[in-house]
Amino acid sequence: MEREGSDVANKGRKFEDGTRGRLLRKAIIASNDSSRRFTKLSVDICIFLASRGGRKMLSSLFYKDLQTLAEKVAKYSGRTKVPTKGAMSLALKSISEAGLYTYEIETPYNKSKHGDKRGVKLTLID
Repeated sequence: MEREGSDVANKGRKFEDGTRGRLLRKAIIASNDSSRRFTKLSVDICIFLASRGGRKMLSSLFYKDLQTLAEKVAKYSGRTKVPTKGAMSLALKSISEAGLYTYEIETPYNKSKHGDKRGVKLTLID
């Protein structure tokens, strides 16, 4: 049993106060809320997005299409079947409604990397 002032308890508080900790806590609260539709795929996407970046979490991410994002989430979460574009779109909309990320379809700023086609832009709400 850990004492309240121990290093382990303090590390837990530091993580929860950080951006990743707040995002994961909000995702768990949203998944337990019966008034909104927050699926397991939505939770998987939130955990995947929280893991992006090194020491500092990325505040904005761009993917060339929903299929690319679906493949990355499926590989990260260990899913055998890649989610469909419709399921991904619904999950991203529910993440947006929960106030975690904004989900937009727009043209990329870095056209040399992503091309001229519109893609999925996710921006952290904090």
